[in-house]
This record gives sequence, C-alpha cells and structure tokens, in this order.
Amino acid sequence: MQEAAELPISTKPDEKPKGKIVGAVVNAAKIMRFLRATPGPATVTQITRGVEINPSTCFNILRTLIQEDFVQFDSTSKTYQLSLGLVGLAQGALEHSSQLHILKPHIEELAHKYRMTAAIWRRVSDNRMMLVSAAESDAPIRIYARVGSRSPLLLGASGRVLTAYSTLSRAALKERFQKLRLARPLDFETYLEQLEDVRRIGYAIDDGYVTPGTITIAAPVLEAGGTVNFTCSAILFNGQYDDHQVAAITKDLKRVGRAVLESAEHAAPASPAAVPRKAPRAAARTATPQRRQSRASA
Repeated sequence: MQEAAELPISTKPDEKPKGKIVGAVVNAAKIMRFLRATPGPATVTQITRGVEINPSTCFNILRTLIQEDFVQFDSTSKTYQLSLGLVGLAQGALEHSSQLHILKPHIEELAHKYRMTAAIWRRVSDNRMMLVSAAESDAPIRIYARVGSRSPLLLGASGRVLTAYSTLSRAALKERFQKLRLARPLDFETYLEQLEDVRRIGYAIDDGYVTPGTITIAAPVLEAGGTVNFTCSAILFNGQYDDHQVAAITKDLKRVGRAVLESAEHAAPASPAAVPRKAPRAAARTATPQRRQSRASA
C-alpha cells in the first residue's frame, strides 16, 4: 500500500510580507482571534488581559470593529463577541479561492465514487487548520463533516500532513503534541515516525486516534514552489473497505493533491512561437524574373 512520494515538497516556511506592519491591524486580528477562542462573550478587561494590549487602545479598536460589524456589543452585560458580519467575509474567501475551485469537483467525484465523505483542510495559522470544503455521498449512513470546523494543526491525518511539511522544532512539536486530546494512546516517538512516513510515501492515515470507529486518509495539496497549505482527505468508517480499496482511495487522493499544481502548469503562458525569418532580399529579387519567365512560357 505504501508508495514513494512522487513530487518533492518544500519544508521552507512561507516568506513574510515585506514592508511596515500596521500595529492597529495586528491588534484587531488578535482581538478577533481571542473572541473566537473564548467560549462566550468577554468583557473589555478580559480581552485586554488576553491579548495584552493597552486598555484604551483595546477599547478604540473594539469600537471600530463594532462599527464595521465584525464585533457586537451587549449593553446589558457589557460584553463583546464576534458578529455575523464576519460570515460574509469568510464566505467570500471560500468562493474566491482558486484552490477550492479546482479541488471541489474532485472531492465530490471521490465522495460519490467510494460512497464516503471527502474534505479539504487548510492551514489557517501556525497551530490551527480549518475544514474549508466537504463532500458527502448518497449513502444512507454517512459521516458528516462541518465546514468551518477548526482543529489543532497536529491532529488527525491532515494534521500529520501539514505538520510533516512544517518547520516546527522537535521541542515545539512535543509541547503541542502533549496538549492533544486523543481517543487512543499514542506516544510522541511513534508520532514522529508517522511524520517521517508522510514525507516518504506522500500521505497519512489516522486510525481512530481522533474519532473512534473512523479512519481518515490525507494527502498534501501541492502548489507552486512546493508549498503545502491544503490537504485533501477521506473520512471512512473503520472496516468499511479492505486494504485494496483503501489503497485505491489513497492513490486517488494523491492524484487530487496534484490538481492545483497541474492546473497552474497548464495555465502558464506558452513560450512565444518562433517567428519565421524573412527571405533574403537577394532571393526575392531573383524570384521575380523567374515568375515572369514562367508566365511568358505559359
């Protein structure tokens, strides 16, 4: 079932944008991420302590975010939470993602072909990934995957793929691994071996470590430069398929993982065609009397 990885994948971190970073925008992003991670509404004091910024600055940013419909304020409890205005932004990001436009028809095809659930995960930060697209089959009993779900970057088959091609140090990996909540025991050294397998064979399998009774298989989505920010995955019931069928699913996932890169290669402008060289003037001059002679003899 194991296959050699067919394309090299870069392990270099993404380059950070050059130029000045606007502190107010960074702080606004921190506030919204804090509210996203908080179980319920939060007071300005909780937010200030959570993101470690000046209370006055925090209040002014919150007021601006409310005006832009990114945050809503409850005047009774004096608390803040994310607004549904963010949903429109998120939906627009998904609709305009060139990668998803390419990948979605492929995962829909796989979902119906194997009567399973197929999904696309995307790295959204250095420690989180998000389910950005899912396709289900018409099977009467099937697994539901909720788009928008977030998960620790190390978790599951997709987490193994994204982590395998990250630049996290061993110490950072171990610290994050110890915080994972797994359904089955898994020691850190075995996890590291699984990451090596991903780099070697080009896919990962999670056998019930996240959700008992399920198996997930994931392959990297290759992009220009060898970067990996997406995975395509299959979610199966444990025992649903034999080894031969799982191998076929894995092969198809790896094929889908190459779709973005192949699309970019096909879309690349072709090299300009060679322009035919003009005939030398001398040849053109000698051709004229020959044509006249032919007409005369005719």
